[in-house]
Amino acid sequence: MKSKILLSATLLSFIFLSCNKTEINPPEIITEEEIAMGNDAIKVLYTGDFVDDAHPTSGMVQVYEENGVKKLRFINFKTDSGPDLRVYLAENTKAQNFVEISNTVDNGNLEYTLPAEIDLSKQNSVLIWCKLFKVNFGTAVLSITQ
Repeated sequence: MKSKILLSATLLSFIFLSCNKTEINPPEIITEEEIAMGNDAIKVLYTGDFVDDAHPTSGMVQVYEENGVKKLRFINFKTDSGPDLRVYLAENTKAQNFVEISNTVDNGNLEYTLPAEIDLSKQNSVLIWCKLFKVNFGTAVLSITQ
């Protein structure tokens, strides 16, 4: 009897420990001061504004380059919470030919590092995507800055 209880406890522990979500490219939280200060090393390449799709979503988005690394910055970002939200860069609002940027979505001022191989001339839609239900919460279409 003790061995069955021990075996059950071991199996349950294994199941619960393996269910932890591994974050992919978690965002860096940035402050209002960091946004306001700016930086001569930062070159803003693209900007856009989030618009609602299936859920209220708002805020501004920028893609900038700093020391040869492209970053995706969310400013005053807000969306509803949902299961399995992701940040995608895609060719359209239907998540066609997307690249998953992160499996972590938070409200506020955030930055994500972009993969070097991303083609922003094609994948210019930033989506807040619910992978579980295949639903777009909101989109920001990137435009080249002047």
